[in-house]
Amino acid sequence: MEKSWDIIVAGGGLSGVAAAVCAGRKGCNVLLIEKMGFLGGSATASLVTPMMINNDSRGKPLNQGLYTEILDRLAKTGNSASHSNGNPGWFNPEEMKFLLDEMCEQSNVDLLFDTQLVGINRNEGHICSVNCLNKAGIQQLTADYFIDATGDADLAFYAGVPYETGKHQSLTLRFNMDNVNIIRFSQWLTDIEPEMELSSVEFNAETILITTAHTSEDIGWKLRPYFQLAVKDRVLQPEDAEYFQIFTIPGQRNAIAFNCPRIYSDKPLNPLDPRDISYAYVQGRKQIKRLEKFCKTYLTGFEDAYISQVAPGLGIRDSRRIEGVYQLTEEDILEGRKFKSTVASSNYPIDVHGYTKEENQLIMPAKDSYYDIPMECLIPRNISNLMVVGKPLSATFKAQASARIQPNCIAMGESAGNYWADRINI
Repeated sequence: MEKSWDIIVAGGGLSGVAAAVCAGRKGCNVLLIEKMGFLGGSATASLVTPMMINNDSRGKPLNQGLYTEILDRLAKTGNSASHSNGNPGWFNPEEMKFLLDEMCEQSNVDLLFDTQLVGINRNEGHICSVNCLNKAGIQQLTADYFIDATGDADLAFYAGVPYETGKHQSLTLRFNMDNVNIIRFSQWLTDIEPEMELSSVEFNAETILITTAHTSEDIGWKLRPYFQLAVKDRVLQPEDAEYFQIFTIPGQRNAIAFNCPRIYSDKPLNPLDPRDISYAYVQGRKQIKRLEKFCKTYLTGFEDAYISQVAPGLGIRDSRRIEGVYQLTEEDILEGRKFKSTVASSNYPIDVHGYTKEENQLIMPAKDSYYDIPMECLIPRNISNLMVVGKPLSATFKAQASARIQPNCIAMGESAGNYWADRINI
């Protein structure tokens, strides 16, 4: 490829799509590189649905723009829905793939699928091109500006951007089950928990929105007796009962999405170690088979259900965190700090999924408060034409555990795409 672009975006997750679409809409010549054969990243490859709620004190999303546009466009086809708690982020991952293709096409974004970033070429503090591997071999692709939306700061890593890593949150391999009798399951769930304090069952247009959960913390989970019995019967291993959370899926009437299992290991797993990643896939599938049997045996409505999809990609909550011009801290979050150069706003808690019960943390921000993520968290100190968006932003471990949610990642990508586009269009 001899063509050069104004902007190359590495990574086609929601933050990368947001960056590419925004720059494309401003007339920039944009290339979006994605290692999978579809867009969406965690939302589609890792089946992370629904998005987490991120509203202000009036119940309005703190980040508007592409976040609400994506959900509104899915809602028109019955593939997203809003919960009564104000969360509009319930969506259908399969339909998300089609929509993101459409948005990129409408914005004149060039797409390269099945393309893996393998290196970069730089002149001191300036990136000249990226090296990618696909069916055509290794290709050198050039641009004036670059956006790293890989989720692991891969482009930044190749460019020599300093980063922090070490302590990590647990990994997850999500999956879906289909042919669930949603009506029977919702009735059974209501029978065992009529007060609906820990679960939720509500009818929303043509969609039934259901969520329930169980964790190792004994806070009165109504599913606890069933998990205890399953462990006693050796249908589940104790680690399978550490974390269990499920949701219905708009547009898939008989399907349930599982935000589990947390991958069990006798040692912390490193999401940057290919051996640990390989172990996590195999271990995750073993746990999924046990959870399938648990659901079919103990949960009313799952008798004829089956595994319909296992996520192609692991749910990775954190890996690298770049050293940027500014580092977001847990104090910024808990004190609700505001910044002039805001790229996203959030009131999501510090949510740490640890490898042990003792490492789990859920620290709520002050009521009716929110914090800003400044642009400087996306800007590396040592590279002049690179921005990093999504969960590898410059943040402490605990601050990243709040900032990493999808509404924030979309807003970060949107801001980065607009930032470079405005520089180009001056």
